Amino acid sequence: MNKTQSGREVRRIIIFGIVGIGATLIHLLVAQLFYAVIKDPMPASLAGFCPAFVFSYLAHRRFTFHDAVKGSPLRFSVVAGSGFLFSLFVLDHLQAIMAWLALALSICVIPLWSFLMSRLWVFSFSPPAPEQKPARPADKR
Repeated sequence: MNKTQSGREVRRIIIFGIVGIGATLIHLLVAQLFYAVIKDPMPASLAGFCPAFVFSYLAHRRFTFHDAVKGSPLRFSVVAGSGFLFSLFVLDHLQAIMAWLALALSICVIPLWSFLMSRLWVFSFSPPAPEQKPARPADKR
């Protein structure tokens, strides 16, 4: 990986984080609004998840992985769903032992998982073009 590619990946990671923060804020805001009305956290969280998911996919497609050939909403759903299930599993099984460890694992592992799977599987990239050698000048005789 050359300097240009490294810089591009660092930029991609930063944008991924910004989009993730935006999606989290959307989730929280919508969930809080629904919770204020219905007083049930599960449907309120689901109501917040839906627009956050749509925002996340579209923003990642447009900004984070803009140079991808294509993106798959279905694959993105699989990555988001598996991350959510992993988070529930970790929180459920480690909460009784160490709640802070469960939260730390969930908060650290899920974004890493999501980025790697999005980069390698959800958004398709063309293989890099082979470097071309400069044309040799015509032989003068």
